[in-house]
Amino acid sequence: MAEKKEFKAGVYALFAGVAVAAILVVITIFAFTTRYTAFDPEKVAQAYVDTIVQTGDGYNAYKNTLVSKNAKFGDFIRNAYMKPYVNDGDDVKQAEFVGTGSEQEAAALDHVYTTMYAYYVELLNTYGLDDYDAVFSNYFAKLSEVRKDVYGDEYMDTDYMFGAFESNVSTYGKSLTGTQRLFASDDKTIIQEQETGIYQTMFGTEQEVDVDVLGEDGKKSTVKENQLVYKFKTTVKECTPLSDDEVKAYVDSYAERISPVAQSGEAKADAFGLEDRETEKKILFFTKKEKDNKKSDMISAFENLDCSDSIGAVSKCVVEVTLDGSDEVIATQEVFVVQIGNSWYVDDTNVDTSALYLAK
Repeated sequence: MAEKKEFKAGVYALFAGVAVAAILVVITIFAFTTRYTAFDPEKVAQAYVDTIVQTGDGYNAYKNTLVSKNAKFGDFIRNAYMKPYVNDGDDVKQAEFVGTGSEQEAAALDHVYTTMYAYYVELLNTYGLDDYDAVFSNYFAKLSEVRKDVYGDEYMDTDYMFGAFESNVSTYGKSLTGTQRLFASDDKTIIQEQETGIYQTMFGTEQEVDVDVLGEDGKKSTVKENQLVYKFKTTVKECTPLSDDEVKAYVDSYAERISPVAQSGEAKADAFGLEDRETEKKILFFTKKEKDNKKSDMISAFENLDCSDSIGAVSKCVVEVTLDGSDEVIATQEVFVVQIGNSWYVDDTNVDTSALYLAK
């Protein structure tokens, strides 16, 4: 696994700006492509496999699955796994350095992200993201402990939790694909160094490419350099609709798989001691009632996973992964996609994606 470099506080603000812009672009593209692919079982199967194999990103692949049918994937994670650790009331004080943009704050954030990255990789190796329940349950419990240890406060909100987890997902992907040197808008501040990824070493061939370097004049310039280059290609080799009898049998087996999970919310909420509460908050001359339904939200998050009453059709798809320009198959993935209304989803309860994590 590629080693994570020491955080540089001096370029933190610049890097954050670039990262936010990049995320907004990705979200826009994803929203468009997801709406387009959802109506085609082959495209859904391909998008699911491609998301995982390209960067080991089983996290975002769930946006193509039944987990995202009745709620946004982020809302599901928030209600099912994050809320037990949320402690962000007005009376909860954060560490004094939070929000200062200081080197101390940057160092604390990097310490948390680095510690949690090692744990994220451990969870991937132990469970794999097919078992999202184990990964999310363990990850956020650990993050709560690490935050308290590093920051010395009791504060926790969902933005912080998503920030840590998604940073780890991104870092893991970059360790596989490698990174290119990136400059800030001033064309002289390096915000990301160039590193060779595991997939480059495993599958790459040496080719001459354009790279950005810091020139003798202290500014960015572009030069030719030999690097290891590879490109994965995912292809749906077959997508076979199941017969009516087969669909009925499949839905019955799906119901058996999902029922224990869908019914687990109340026991999980009780284990955390969650309750639904209503509090009053005074604002000037008015009293506002606020509801905090952590228990009901967790129960509903798991109950809504059960889509057995809505499945109208099922197809079995086989997706092959090859190196672009080669016929050599480096991975084969079987997925079942189900139709609900006009949209198709991967059945995440009936898949083993371990073959797509090629670095293992």
